[in-house]
Amino acid sequence: MESFGAYLKSLREEKGRTLEEISESTKIAVANLDFLERDRYDFLPPRVFVKGFIKSYVQELGINPEESVKKFDAFTREGEFPDYAEEEHPVFQHLPSTRSFFHNPWFSLVLTGAGILSLCILVFTGVSRLFFAEEAVQVVQPKPLSGQPGSSVSLNTRMPADQRPVQSAFADPPRKQAGKKILEIKALANTWVRVEPDNAGAEELMMAPGDIQVFTANESFQVQTGNAGGMRLRYDGRELPVLGKMNQTLSLTLP
Repeated sequence: MESFGAYLKSLREEKGRTLEEISESTKIAVANLDFLERDRYDFLPPRVFVKGFIKSYVQELGINPEESVKKFDAFTREGEFPDYAEEEHPVFQHLPSTRSFFHNPWFSLVLTGAGILSLCILVFTGVSRLFFAEEAVQVVQPKPLSGQPGSSVSLNTRMPADQRPVQSAFADPPRKQAGKKILEIKALANTWVRVEPDNAGAEELMMAPGDIQVFTANESFQVQTGNAGGMRLRYDGRELPVLGKMNQTLSLTLP
């Protein structure tokens, strides 16, 4: 059975095209195109993105993309890479669970009871604060001299909720550059990401936990990732909320 990578390479050579020419037209990194032709799916992003690579590749050669995707599915299902038939990328696959004490039904019951008890305590504490924390601290002035009216001062020591500090994923202050949009990406887990500023040249990279990448653009960014919950974004100095779950694929346009 001919490998899928060999099939793609033969199509390209029949058209007299190079990997560099296809990369320039499709904005797919040369390294990823080379991995496709060598069937190195362990170095490629999740399957949904690989199918996108294949469609762009064959469309550039004037080939029907649906037929090529069907060949890819058949090869990964019946060929040398049956494990890659799963939609989830091998890098993000979970290890099979093993039965232990934590899977015991009694443990689950005790844990559920403890959770309900904790929730009741939190609710009671919140109600108590709602009724009693509103009281202001009274500071009484020394007794006034005879004939002068007395006075008292009421001080409210509570800090408004919107002024309380919020923990950020970024330790450094936001970066600024005059006339430019700034996008900062921090990886909390192994994360594949593709960033395309101003619909121009795209950059693809694999980020490890703790890595920070900074991109600039005049107007906008196109962002794709295979692990939405494993990264945090800060756009023009404003940190965005959590984008999704761990190992979830995501496409995002900013602004």
